[in-house]
Amino acid sequence: MRTLLQVIDTYTETVSNFPDFGSLTYVTYYNSYPQFTDTNNLSLVLFLHYPGVSFVFPGDLERAGWLQLLQSAAFRQDLARVRIFVASHHGRESGYCKEVFRYCQPDIVVITDEAIKYQTQERSYATHASGITWNSTDTRRVLTTRRDGMLTITSSGNGYYIQAGHR
Repeated sequence: MRTLLQVIDTYTETVSNFPDFGSLTYVTYYNSYPQFTDTNNLSLVLFLHYPGVSFVFPGDLERAGWLQLLQSAAFRQDLARVRIFVASHHGRESGYCKEVFRYCQPDIVVITDEAIKYQTQERSYATHASGITWNSTDTRRVLTTRRDGMLTITSSGNGYYIQAGHR
């Protein structure tokens, strides 16, 4: 926190030259303080859109935070584009919000975790994903860093390919 406060005091210039991300675009959403006072529901939700694939990274957002953001038509439109859904709060039950999936029908859900601790990690998210072919034979709906290690996602411009890496 001290470092953050120092950075805020030190870096006071306006950004004038934004990096060129090519075809990659991004959109962010967040809930306001003091409507929410807990850090989880103040998480920044990041959407990355690239031709053929869109992602959502919701941080540690919990159900109440999801429900508030779902009131925004723009947020729901971005959700509708998502093909790869990174589960909120490492797949914990507190981050699961079934109402999100009225608007979002992802191909795959990614859970970043170390061990199975919550039922949502094994069952709930899988019911919302259509699945992808994995290792040329299996259909997977949920990928985890626990089981699959680092995931590399490559886009072909009109689709994408996910490959597991080394731990």
